[in-house]
Amino acid sequence: MEIPVTEKKIKQRISSYRSALKKEIETYGIISDGYGKRYLLFSLYFVLNDLEKSAEYFEWFEEEFPADVGEPGMYLSWAVSLHRMGKDRDARIKLAMLLLSNIYFIPQLLGDIDIKKEDMWHSSNYEEIDYFDYMPDDIFKEISSSEKEWIKTVYQSDDFQKMKKTHIDIYGELLHEKNVEKRKALVDMSSVQWLHLYGMPIDVVKND
Repeated sequence: MEIPVTEKKIKQRISSYRSALKKEIETYGIISDGYGKRYLLFSLYFVLNDLEKSAEYFEWFEEEFPADVGEPGMYLSWAVSLHRMGKDRDARIKLAMLLLSNIYFIPQLLGDIDIKKEDMWHSSNYEEIDYFDYMPDDIFKEISSSEKEWIKTVYQSDDFQKMKKTHIDIYGELLHEKNVEKRKALVDMSSVQWLHLYGMPIDVVKND
Protein backbone atom coordinates (compact mmCIF):
# COMPACT_ATOMS: atom_id res chain seq x y z
CA MET A 1 0.00 0.00 0.00
CA GLU A 2 1.18 3.50 -0.84
CA ILE A 3 0.36 6.18 1.70
CA PRO A 4 -1.16 9.32 0.13
CA VAL A 5 1.19 12.31 0.24
CA THR A 6 -1.18 14.91 1.68
CA GLU A 7 -3.33 14.98 4.81
CA LYS A 8 -6.40 15.63 2.66
CA LYS A 9 -5.78 12.56 0.53
CA ILE A 10 -5.11 10.41 3.58
CA LYS A 11 -8.46 11.47 5.02
CA GLN A 12 -10.13 10.73 1.69
CA ARG A 13 -8.57 7.25 1.64
CA ILE A 14 -9.76 6.64 5.21
CA SER A 15 -13.27 7.78 4.32
CA SER A 16 -13.30 5.53 1.24
CA TYR A 17 -12.18 2.46 3.19
CA ARG A 18 -14.58 3.08 6.07
CA SER A 19 -17.47 3.52 3.63
CA ALA A 20 -16.56 0.30 1.83
CA LEU A 21 -16.51 -1.66 5.10
CA LYS A 22 -19.81 -0.13 6.16
CA LYS A 23 -21.36 -1.07 2.81
CA GLU A 24 -20.30 -4.69 3.27
CA ILE A 25 -22.13 -4.81 6.59
CA GLU A 26 -25.24 -3.21 5.11
CA THR A 27 -25.21 -5.49 2.05
CA TYR A 28 -24.10 -8.83 3.47
CA GLY A 29 -24.47 -8.48 7.21
CA ILE A 30 -20.76 -9.24 7.68
CA ILE A 31 -17.41 -7.85 6.58
CA SER A 32 -15.30 -10.19 4.44
CA ASP A 33 -12.75 -7.53 3.40
CA GLY A 34 -10.55 -9.67 1.17
CA TYR A 35 -8.46 -6.60 0.33
CA GLY A 36 -7.48 -6.01 3.96
CA LYS A 37 -8.78 -2.46 4.27
CA ARG A 38 -9.43 -2.99 7.98
CA TYR A 39 -5.67 -3.48 8.46
CA LEU A 40 -4.58 -0.64 6.19
CA LEU A 41 -6.72 1.82 8.12
CA PHE A 42 -4.43 1.41 11.14
CA SER A 43 -1.47 2.69 9.10
CA LEU A 44 -3.46 5.56 7.62
CA TYR A 45 -4.63 6.78 11.02
CA PHE A 46 -1.08 6.36 12.33
CA VAL A 47 0.51 8.52 9.63
CA LEU A 48 -2.25 11.09 10.14
CA ASN A 49 -1.46 10.97 13.90
CA ASP A 50 -5.06 11.66 14.85
CA LEU A 51 -5.12 9.91 18.22
CA GLU A 52 -8.78 10.63 18.88
CA LYS A 53 -9.90 9.12 15.58
CA SER A 54 -7.42 6.28 16.06
CA ALA A 55 -8.91 5.43 19.45
CA GLU A 56 -12.40 5.42 17.93
CA TYR A 57 -11.25 3.08 15.17
CA PHE A 58 -9.48 0.73 17.60
CA GLU A 59 -12.72 0.37 19.57
CA TRP A 60 -14.75 -0.25 16.41
CA PHE A 61 -12.24 -2.82 15.15
CA GLU A 62 -12.27 -4.80 18.40
CA GLU A 63 -16.07 -4.88 18.36
CA GLU A 64 -16.29 -5.98 14.72
CA PHE A 65 -13.30 -8.38 14.67
CA PRO A 66 -12.79 -9.71 18.21
CA ALA A 67 -10.87 -12.79 17.04
CA ASP A 68 -9.01 -11.28 14.08
CA VAL A 69 -5.44 -12.60 13.84
CA GLY A 70 -4.25 -9.25 12.53
CA GLU A 71 -1.19 -8.22 10.53
CA PRO A 72 2.26 -6.91 11.55
CA GLY A 73 1.88 -3.36 10.21
CA MET A 74 -1.45 -3.08 11.97
CA TYR A 75 0.04 -4.08 15.31
CA LEU A 76 2.98 -1.69 14.91
CA SER A 77 0.70 1.28 14.24
CA TRP A 78 -1.63 0.22 17.05
CA ALA A 79 1.16 -0.25 19.61
CA VAL A 80 2.91 3.06 18.96
CA SER A 81 -0.40 4.94 18.87
CA LEU A 82 -1.35 3.51 22.27
CA HIS A 83 2.10 4.47 23.58
CA ARG A 84 1.47 8.03 22.41
CA MET A 85 -1.85 7.98 24.25
CA GLY A 86 -0.04 7.02 27.46
CA LYS A 87 -1.61 3.55 27.50
CA ASP A 88 1.64 1.66 27.84
CA ARG A 89 0.20 -1.57 29.24
CA ASP A 90 -2.08 -1.92 26.22
CA ALA A 91 0.75 -0.78 23.95
CA ARG A 92 2.99 -3.57 25.27
CA ILE A 93 0.28 -6.12 24.55
CA LYS A 94 -0.06 -4.95 20.94
CA LEU A 95 3.71 -4.96 20.59
CA ALA A 96 3.70 -8.56 21.83
CA MET A 97 1.08 -9.39 19.20
CA LEU A 98 3.39 -7.83 16.62
CA LEU A 99 6.18 -10.09 17.85
CA LEU A 100 4.02 -13.20 17.53
CA SER A 101 2.73 -12.19 14.10
CA ASN A 102 6.27 -11.80 12.73
CA ILE A 103 9.35 -12.48 14.86
CA TYR A 104 11.66 -10.68 12.40
CA PHE A 105 9.72 -7.41 12.20
CA ILE A 106 10.84 -5.65 15.39
CA PRO A 107 14.56 -6.44 14.96
CA GLN A 108 14.36 -5.12 11.38
CA LEU A 109 12.60 -1.99 12.60
CA LEU A 110 15.43 -1.46 15.08
CA GLY A 111 18.04 -1.75 12.34
CA ASP A 112 19.26 -5.33 12.73
CA ILE A 113 20.62 -6.32 9.31
CA ASP A 114 22.00 -9.71 10.32
CA ILE A 115 18.69 -11.49 10.85
CA LYS A 116 18.53 -15.07 9.64
CA LYS A 117 15.38 -16.98 8.77
CA GLU A 118 14.49 -19.39 11.56
CA ASP A 119 14.14 -23.11 10.86
CA MET A 120 10.45 -23.11 11.67
CA TRP A 121 7.01 -23.25 10.10
CA HIS A 122 5.77 -19.96 8.64
CA SER A 123 2.00 -20.28 8.38
CA SER A 124 1.43 -17.24 6.13
CA ASN A 125 3.27 -14.52 4.24
CA TYR A 126 2.67 -12.23 7.23
CA GLU A 127 5.23 -14.30 9.15
CA GLU A 128 7.96 -14.33 6.51
CA ILE A 129 11.29 -12.57 6.98
CA ASP A 130 10.79 -10.33 3.94
CA TYR A 131 7.33 -9.06 4.93
CA PHE A 132 8.97 -5.98 6.46
CA ASP A 133 10.20 -4.95 2.99
CA TYR A 134 6.63 -4.51 1.76
CA MET A 135 5.74 -1.95 4.43
CA PRO A 136 5.44 1.71 3.35
CA ASP A 137 8.43 3.78 4.48
CA ASP A 138 5.99 6.53 5.48
CA ILE A 139 5.01 4.47 8.52
CA PHE A 140 8.58 4.03 9.73
CA LYS A 141 9.34 7.73 9.20
CA GLU A 142 6.58 8.61 11.66
CA ILE A 143 8.23 6.66 14.50
CA SER A 144 10.47 8.89 16.60
CA SER A 145 13.84 7.88 18.05
CA SER A 146 12.34 7.88 21.56
CA GLU A 147 9.53 5.60 20.39
CA LYS A 148 12.07 3.23 18.85
CA GLU A 149 13.94 3.24 22.14
CA TRP A 150 10.72 2.30 23.93
CA ILE A 151 10.15 -0.53 21.43
CA LYS A 152 13.73 -1.71 21.93
CA THR A 153 13.43 -1.73 25.72
CA VAL A 154 10.19 -3.70 25.65
CA TYR A 155 11.45 -6.10 22.98
CA GLN A 156 14.63 -6.88 24.93
CA SER A 157 12.74 -7.55 28.16
CA ASP A 158 12.75 -11.05 29.63
CA ASP A 159 9.01 -11.46 28.98
CA PHE A 160 9.36 -10.75 25.28
CA GLN A 161 12.48 -12.84 24.76
CA LYS A 162 10.80 -15.74 26.56
CA MET A 163 7.77 -15.34 24.34
CA LYS A 164 9.91 -15.24 21.20
CA LYS A 165 11.82 -18.39 22.18
CA THR A 166 8.60 -20.25 22.94
CA HIS A 167 7.17 -19.25 19.56
CA ILE A 168 10.30 -20.39 17.71
CA ASP A 169 10.39 -23.68 19.62
CA ILE A 170 6.76 -24.47 18.87
CA TYR A 171 6.89 -23.50 15.20
CA GLY A 172 10.21 -25.28 14.80
CA GLU A 173 8.49 -28.49 15.86
CA LEU A 174 5.54 -27.74 13.58
CA LEU A 175 7.87 -27.53 10.58
CA HIS A 176 8.92 -31.16 10.95
CA GLU A 177 6.02 -32.81 12.78
CA LYS A 178 3.73 -34.85 10.51
CA ASN A 179 1.46 -36.49 13.09
CA VAL A 180 -1.91 -34.71 13.01
CA GLU A 181 -2.63 -35.03 16.73
CA LYS A 182 0.83 -33.82 17.71
CA ARG A 183 0.51 -30.88 15.33
CA LYS A 184 -2.83 -29.98 16.87
CA ALA A 185 -1.27 -30.05 20.34
CA LEU A 186 1.50 -27.72 19.16
CA VAL A 187 -0.99 -25.31 17.60
CA ASP A 188 -2.94 -25.31 20.86
CA MET A 189 0.29 -24.43 22.69
CA SER A 190 0.80 -21.52 20.34
CA SER A 191 -2.75 -20.35 21.03
CA VAL A 192 -1.90 -20.10 24.72
CA GLN A 193 0.42 -17.19 23.92
CA TRP A 194 -2.39 -15.26 22.29
CA LEU A 195 -4.84 -16.10 25.06
CA HIS A 196 -2.49 -14.56 27.61
CA LEU A 197 -2.40 -11.38 25.56
CA TYR A 198 -6.16 -11.22 25.28
CA GLY A 199 -6.62 -10.82 29.02
CA MET A 200 -3.90 -12.47 31.05
CA PRO A 201 -0.46 -11.19 32.16
CA ILE A 202 2.30 -11.42 29.56
CA ASP A 203 3.76 -14.72 30.71
CA VAL A 204 4.08 -17.73 28.46
CA VAL A 205 4.17 -21.32 29.64
CA LYS A 206 5.09 -24.13 27.25
CA ASN A 207 4.17 -27.57 28.54
CA ASP A 208 6.72 -30.28 27.79
